Amino acid sequence: MIGNDIVDLKLASTQSNWQRNGFLDKLFTSQEQDFILNSSEPFKAVWLLWSIKESAYKAYIHLNGGQFFSPKKIACSPISKNKASVLINKQLFFAESEINEDFIHTIAFPEKYDNWVLNKCFKFNDHSFETQHLETYQNVLLAFSDKLNIPISRLSIKKNTDGVPQLFQNKTPLKNAFSLTHHGNFGAFCIAN
Repeated sequence: MIGNDIVDLKLASTQSNWQRNGFLDKLFTSQEQDFILNSSEPFKAVWLLWSIKESAYKAYIHLNGGQFFSPKKIACSPISKNKASVLINKQLFFAESEINEDFIHTIAFPEKYDNWVLNKCFKFNDHSFETQHLETYQNVLLAFSDKLNIPISRLSIKKNTDGVPQLFQNKTPLKNAFSLTHHGNFGAFCIAN
């Protein structure tokens, strides 16, 4: 199972003040806070770690179910500028991030996982949340239609009881793993076997 997350850096800079009192303490472990505060670009470090946590959390929920919100229970250990290991409830995940001036996009996967198929980021033309949500779903369905050679009209995405999106062919759930995300002007998804 996989997870991914994207952060629109312009929107993050206007929506959230990471320097406000208690922000870092609420979301990050002491080691993560040290990483942020010692970074040459602390703003990007905050959102890199957040993207890593979100993507690993999604992968964890895909595997185990049962949503929870406790970012400090998701411990990130940066390995390099764009790679990290992540520990959630004694399960190890790895994360890889694309970092640029516009966004940070992270994909996370369990320790023993090597089934990558497709990873795509895109920019939205419309800024309404609902339109972006539908466009993200449409991009995933198009990718699966091409990959599985199934007409897009037979595919749909529905969330399970844990809020995890699942792919369906007509009314039959398919086992293909994927994750989707959108924030601000950007969306992304990843698909695995």
